[in-house]
Amino acid sequence: MSIRNLCSLFEPGSVAVIGASSRPDRIGYTVLNNMAECGFAGALWPVNPKYSELRGVPCYHRVSALPRAPELALICTPPETVPGLIAELGARGTRAAVVLTPGLSEARSGGKNLRQAMLDAARPHRLRILGPGGIGLLAPHAGLNASMAQVGARPGKIAFVSQSGMLMAAVLDWARQQGIGFSRVISLGEGADIDLGDLLDFLAGDSDTTAIVMHMESVSNARKFMSAARMAARGKPVIVMKAGREGDDKVIDAAIRRAGMLRVYSSADLFDAVETVARARPLRGERLAIISNGGSLGQLADDALRWRGVRQATLSAPTQRRLEQMKPPPVVAQGTLVVGGEATPERYAAVLDALIQEPQVDALLLIHAPSTAAASADVARVLAPMAKEAGKSVLSCWLGGAGATAARETFAEAGLPCYDTPEKATRAFLQIAQYQRNQALLIEVPAQAPPAPERSAARAIVDAALAQGITALSREDGQAVLAAYGIPLAAPPRRRGEGSAGAAADAAGDGAAPADGEFRGNARSDIQLRVAVRIDPVFGPAISFGQGGPAALAVDDRAVGLPPLNMVLARDVVARTRVARLLADHSEAICRVLIQVAELAVDIGELAVLEIDPLLAGAGGVRVQDARIELGPRRAEASLAIRPYPQELEQDVAWQGETLLLRPIRPEDAPAHLRFFSALHADDVRMRFFTAMRELPPAQLARLTQIDYDRAMAFIATRSGADGQPETLGVVRAVADPDNQRAEFAIVVRSDLKGKGLGVVLFEKLVAYFRERGTRELWGETLSENTGMQRLIKRFGGTVTPSAETGIVELLLRLQQK
Repeated sequence: MSIRNLCSLFEPGSVAVIGASSRPDRIGYTVLNNMAECGFAGALWPVNPKYSELRGVPCYHRVSALPRAPELALICTPPETVPGLIAELGARGTRAAVVLTPGLSEARSGGKNLRQAMLDAARPHRLRILGPGGIGLLAPHAGLNASMAQVGARPGKIAFVSQSGMLMAAVLDWARQQGIGFSRVISLGEGADIDLGDLLDFLAGDSDTTAIVMHMESVSNARKFMSAARMAARGKPVIVMKAGREGDDKVIDAAIRRAGMLRVYSSADLFDAVETVARARPLRGERLAIISNGGSLGQLADDALRWRGVRQATLSAPTQRRLEQMKPPPVVAQGTLVVGGEATPERYAAVLDALIQEPQVDALLLIHAPSTAAASADVARVLAPMAKEAGKSVLSCWLGGAGATAARETFAEAGLPCYDTPEKATRAFLQIAQYQRNQALLIEVPAQAPPAPERSAARAIVDAALAQGITALSREDGQAVLAAYGIPLAAPPRRRGEGSAGAAADAAGDGAAPADGEFRGNARSDIQLRVAVRIDPVFGPAISFGQGGPAALAVDDRAVGLPPLNMVLARDVVARTRVARLLADHSEAICRVLIQVAELAVDIGELAVLEIDPLLAGAGGVRVQDARIELGPRRAEASLAIRPYPQELEQDVAWQGETLLLRPIRPEDAPAHLRFFSALHADDVRMRFFTAMRELPPAQLARLTQIDYDRAMAFIATRSGADGQPETLGVVRAVADPDNQRAEFAIVVRSDLKGKGLGVVLFEKLVAYFRERGTRELWGETLSENTGMQRLIKRFGGTVTPSAETGIVELLLRLQQK
């Protein structure tokens, strides 16, 4: 992953249009006109040997004739010319190029694919390429329209990224009609160099962008995509429309959900999502109240809510009395407050004010159809100021013709979301609610991690099978592998016979027994479930859960999660199935099975198929009745979409006469981390966070304990406390940039343990890790009064650079020799 030189793509000081033309049927004609008319303040240089002038500015015959290297090049020339142009531009110092020319993947020259030749030409110069193909990009804040789009974009705060050029053009046309602006609009084309992951990384840190809307057709590197998506979605809303249904679509759902993004399923929903993220406020909860001047209109919205299992808000007694005192009072129909076709704008305002004040209402939906008593435009003029100042989200639906258009414009000018049907408005509310549920998963603290499995026992069975050329484990060996991971069985694994692979593994121990002993129950009263692992071609191992046994053939009641799982994530997988409503008494035990299966899938890279069917849940507890395990070629650890907990980094160290465990932090460390934070003196908190904090907010705690091991690392020093609970003594952490050039670090040791060398032990661990990772330097900031941190960095050969103006000092440690 890399965001290297992407600033040159979006905010260049000079742009060359190579293949610029005066012929309207040429790409170069449209691109040059768009650049000339978008208000770009930098230098614009057309390049084409056929012209000496275009649009009143000099046209250069070749790249070498340009006054200097263009920071951004827009290439509109035939496919066979592209690799040579990229090489020439790179040699001159150009940082980025948009290759609008299509067809490079199909074309060849000298026996070489032109797309690969283009990439080979760019690599020595680190020149970044958007495309080939697509329709380019727009950055309205920079006055940049480096595209073939027929309409431009006004400045705004939404970034739109699309793998379809035609959809991007449609969104631009729709947004212009709706008055919605963008920070960036990008057509990826083939994504040969710059891909979705790169753009998510860039947009995550882009101050011009507050929300990201993305059309996605395919993902080329799942781990890179997931790392970037999780980083972006922690800071701003990310809306995704995934086109195509190849493979298991539930795996895509799981990936989007795991990253904290929101998925929509149609272009219509995508347009509405743009409207929603542009204007809707965050929800405090999911209690929606609906106001309408027609009962049937409210019923349409209420039906859409009920179909998704959501009911309207219940009003408090004081609010009900307030509404009853109105003359005439609004009628409650299917939960909707119907003000009636004769309602005036003032009547609307009175009801709206009552609901804005209602503490049991989190959001409001206003639905209005034209009536003789109140024109839509008049109602909108009265209600828009109230809705704008409301402390909760107010969505609106205006039906009708010209009057509705004027009302929508009034609400849009006030920055309020509006829709043209009740169903669209309701879907928008549900989208916001689902997005916030996905976000909540990112900050919920999981329970304590389950006991470590007997990995060596399972590994021995798998190795023995592979040594004998066995790919389908026997029933006995499959049971023994499951038992080694603490997965309860309906009966203990039988002694492995001479013909099983496990006979060769017996030397590793006496075999594993079920963690919960022997279970026997009445299979007729048991709920039959199914847990399976399949290897997705893009996202790697995926864990599915749902109804099992014969009933599973009639209905696809499955939910999917990506490993690794914890109790929070496992509960979410279970809750997304219909069978979940029958499992209240067994939910925790089922979640533990999912966690253990996910751990097995992470550890055994040769696992090709795992199918537990049925997993029984009943009076005898939760236990496996039957299972099938198949092996295949070993997968690389990188095939996992999310890097699992790196056990290999755990290390015992001697310190002050005792042994401490240095290890990466885990989400389950949250309770111990809270106790650690509470043990810090106020000055130490201020030194670490640059502000006074009495407690860690849940979102901050989640960020500190739920890290992406693929780009960040936090090592804790831990031991068992006097009460038997784990205690954190110190933590050191760093987050690398997407290019792995620099990692920003921080360190803090429990206040009563300072000055005893623990900081040195922790920092040494961090330095070794990032040096091995290839990171060029560790960088940090601290207050000038924090002399201990300054001594630490100097001890390791780093430098301290003070800033007299800010009272902050910069700390820098180079990790690589070159």
